[in-house]
Amino acid sequence: MSLYPINLKIAGKLCVIVGGGVVANRKATGLIEAGAHVRVISPDLVDGLQELAHQKKLEWFSRTFAEGDLKGAFLVFAATNNSGVQAQIHQEAENNRVLLNSADDPGGCNFHVPAHFRRGKMLLSISTGGGSPALAKELREKLEGVLVPEYALVVELLSLIREKILTSGDNQQVHTELFRSLLKNGIVDMVLSANWFDVQMLLLEKLPDHVDGVTLLKKFLEKHDRV
Repeated sequence: MSLYPINLKIAGKLCVIVGGGVVANRKATGLIEAGAHVRVISPDLVDGLQELAHQKKLEWFSRTFAEGDLKGAFLVFAATNNSGVQAQIHQEAENNRVLLNSADDPGGCNFHVPAHFRRGKMLLSISTGGGSPALAKELREKLEGVLVPEYALVVELLSLIREKILTSGDNQQVHTELFRSLLKNGIVDMVLSANWFDVQMLLLEKLPDHVDGVTLLKKFLEKHDRV
């Protein structure tokens, strides 16, 4: 069965992790990065989770999983080494209509977390549908080498431009053609190589009259200490 790709907004939503090991630590880190309200249920925690709990970045219930623990939750990660507890979590998730990811039962999950990495606002993910996590990881590592950290700047600058031009009365087709032109004329390589003079010239040439490309770029560069 094919999976449907989707990126979820989980900021402020209750996300539960049952288990306190290495897998739980990895899941907690990603959820916190996305702004979730993270609750970990486990008698013990690995050092990384203990530090996150100490920093008040997650809520820790220092006990075993119990009926009712998923009430109000948006999603849950079942990450224990006890098959009986895993089955209990699965049933609770079903009863409460909570999205479930189970470490020991890929086929019984409602969702999978693909191999992924971020470049600012850009999120790159690779999934093999649970068929080969090792392959997904290898491909992710290869892409991390190609899509260097500076791509975060590319995404942010294009996002700022988009925000400005959306205030115009032009239709979507005009906006689409503008961004195609910026990309075709090499704005990505200019940003990656920090060729800000050519970026400015390109913006002056391509942006509509109501968008002050010089001021936009100046504020962008000041924000990132590039001037």
